[in-house]
Amino acid sequence: MPVSWVIDLRGHLDRAALGRLRAALGLNEVGRLGDDWDELFGEVTRAIAGVAARVELWRDVDSQGWRLDIELPADPDDSDVQDLLAALRAEVESAGVQIALIARRR
Repeated sequence: MPVSWVIDLRGHLDRAALGRLRAALGLNEVGRLGDDWDELFGEVTRAIAGVAARVELWRDVDSQGWRLDIELPADPDDSDVQDLLAALRAEVESAGVQIALIARRR
């Protein structure tokens, strides 16, 4: 059964912060900050316990808030998920971006 997590980011990302975040997370570069309707700003696949975890950076069109969506096709061991989330947290913070919330989606 697929499992989904969300990491809500705090604050506004300008071009420099977006570049640092993409580099820290290893995300590809998609989306344009100047286009109000662009929502997806990067994605990468990470291996976790032999399962491919999809990490995507999204901007909400209405609120202009930012989030990382983490999608797993199966429910790996909780310690593996916690290791992935800890790594993502460290990478986000190394880019100078703050995290507002990390939560599992139901």
